Amino acid sequence: MRYPVTYSRLLARELRLDAKGQAGLLAGTDLTPEDLAALDQLISEADQLTIIRNALQLGGRPTLGLEIGSRLSLAAHGPLGQLLSSSPSLGDAWRALERFHALRVPLVQLSRRVDGDQMAICLTLQHTPDEAGLFLIEVMMVTVQRGIELHIGRRLREATLQFAYPAPAHAEAYSRYLHGKCVFGARETALIIPLALMEQPNPFRDQRAWEQALQHCELLEQSLESGSPAVWSNRITHLLQQNPGQLWTLLKVAAHFNLSPRTLMRYLGAEGTSYQDVLDRELARQALLHMSSPRHTTESVALALGYQDATAFRRAFKRWFGEPPSVYLRRNH
Repeated sequence: MRYPVTYSRLLARELRLDAKGQAGLLAGTDLTPEDLAALDQLISEADQLTIIRNALQLGGRPTLGLEIGSRLSLAAHGPLGQLLSSSPSLGDAWRALERFHALRVPLVQLSRRVDGDQMAICLTLQHTPDEAGLFLIEVMMVTVQRGIELHIGRRLREATLQFAYPAPAHAEAYSRYLHGKCVFGARETALIIPLALMEQPNPFRDQRAWEQALQHCELLEQSLESGSPAVWSNRITHLLQQNPGQLWTLLKVAAHFNLSPRTLMRYLGAEGTSYQDVLDRELARQALLHMSSPRHTTESVALALGYQDATAFRRAFKRWFGEPPSVYLRRNH
């Protein structure tokens, strides 16, 4: 498994490390400070754990995991964060997190268990517990709590937070970041909440954003299962989804990834696709999402996708679906 460099970059920022400090953060890995700034950089599990241990030593702050968890926005979790923030209900958000959490933090396994009118969200470390494991559990517990609080619009005071380890030296700090009752020395690490909360609607739900994020997470999941977590077609699709309303050229996309157009074409060719295929697939998906709304016209969808000329959009739409957008709109509205 490989992990996004995003979290290591956030650690460097949280500790306010200069170039020398970043070198210390990356000590024991093959990474350089330049790698921290690279978009879509992936690192190994061993390197991720080494970086966490280095951060704890450099920072000298035993509460670093709690602090990081409290500052992480959902946007920091990429498409998974978008999926959680736009989900129809808290239950939908939890099911998405249970299915896709390995895309971002696979070092901690998430599962659920229902006991009567209570639900336990269980957190299990995937390696031997140590200071890095404690850090990960603290980050994940605060992150899960914050995600629930975003949906319910208040602090989660009715929760019980169990930890399968003795109270650490900084246990008194837990109450500053976790809003329910904390219990140490439990048989499992879990956040226990009333089951009824799962059906509470999300005040920030967005069906279109939810569908887009779901598709992106599914693509990333497929690439992980195939053993190719950095599939270039998925990386380009992500870029297009993160920048709607722009028509990216091959030259511009290659420059974004610091590649020559020829190299990017070769990478995509090895995956059995081309840049035009990837672009068409994503634009066609976005077009259908926009046209599902009755307020959209052919011209407004063309502008939403980045076309300055509606005629060009009409030609593209007919190439994708075999009929003009006007015919599609009449048939579906």
